Amino acid sequence: MENVKKTIEQITSEELNKYTEGMIGEGIEVDHIHRTVKMTDKHENLVDTSITKNPTVLTDFIPNIVIWSIFQRKAGDIYDGNPLLYALKGERDYKLLNRQKVLSRIEFIIGKFFETNNGVDVTIAVPSTNELNKIFANMVANRCENPLLIDNLFVKMSIEEVDDCVRENNSLFRRHYGRFFEQNYKEFLRDLGKMANGIFQFHKIKDIEMRKVIEHTIKLSDEFYGKYVEAINGKNILIVDDSLTLGQTIKEACKVISTSYTPKSITVLTLFSPLYDEKGEKLERQ
Repeated sequence: MENVKKTIEQITSEELNKYTEGMIGEGIEVDHIHRTVKMTDKHENLVDTSITKNPTVLTDFIPNIVIWSIFQRKAGDIYDGNPLLYALKGERDYKLLNRQKVLSRIEFIIGKFFETNNGVDVTIAVPSTNELNKIFANMVANRCENPLLIDNLFVKMSIEEVDDCVRENNSLFRRHYGRFFEQNYKEFLRDLGKMANGIFQFHKIKDIEMRKVIEHTIKLSDEFYGKYVEAINGKNILIVDDSLTLGQTIKEACKVISTSYTPKSITVLTLFSPLYDEKGEKLERQ
């Protein structure tokens, strides 16, 4: 995995030099009063969106899985770059003032990613209730030499299904909270009540500690599980997701694919890098 880091640092081209000429950094500016977000070349605050430092790579977030990210979220501010994610998703009334510039930047950095990772056989998107993940997955597949995109292998579990898993006698949730199970289970139920359409939504669970002990939130599609055996077995798989917080969904996706199929390799590409490490501590960014 050390070679991965060296390779990305060595990528140079006339196109990259021309594109970055005169740039000192790329971050975002946020007007929280008017709910507007703008990518700027004045600094690298909140999110590093520069093409000189991205994509970034993590090799120790999930054992034996390399995670690449298009933009690097940066800890230290109370908002931690989320307004850009909200604006791209159209959430919380945030609006992106230079959307096309941001999308062009994403596409360019995806191209840089494939300069290092050109052996992808199939791209698999994790399930999402937001259109952003579908847009991102399609952008990735379109730049890949093998453009097969599977976006129906996983489905989100229902509120009732996740609730059943949490209440199981030997669930991680129950083991973690022990005699305080009932107290924390009530908080869990309050968060479930904020989820729409009966589908479990991880980001609605506000307690970071609680997120870490919710084990099952996605599953293989009964309809399409068997359809992709030949496409996945023995192949280099790229799993894409728009953002990672603790990475619970990605970890589960990797585990399910590893245990249900026999892929040659699994790599992860996310639009926004993780903000927390595997212990739930904020990652320190330079």
